[in-house]
Amino acid sequence: MRKTSKARIAAASTVMGLAAIAAPVALAGPAAAAGGTAPACVSRSVNAAGHYVDLANWCNRTMRITVVFKDGSETPCFTMSNGASLTVRYGSKTYARTAVC
Repeated sequence: MRKTSKARIAAASTVMGLAAIAAPVALAGPAAAAGGTAPACVSRSVNAAGHYVDLANWCNRTMRITVVFKDGSETPCFTMSNGASLTVRYGSKTYARTAVC
């Protein structure tokens, strides 16, 4: 798996109006369309007032995930190794779900 620095992930996500801080997480190439809802082993803690969601991968395998918003837009696809965590800040959007990609 290609490792990506926190600064590179944050810079790539900020281009889409989002800020992400993660380790060890990598962007998974061009944005892929969201699939089904991520399994329960990808934990999520949504802070609607702060406009961010904390994600963690406890699936015992690498997962590719994206955050989907109520307006239908989504974050880039992130590749999260087992045990990785990620905070996605999303400004004025409204969180809908976390999906596989």
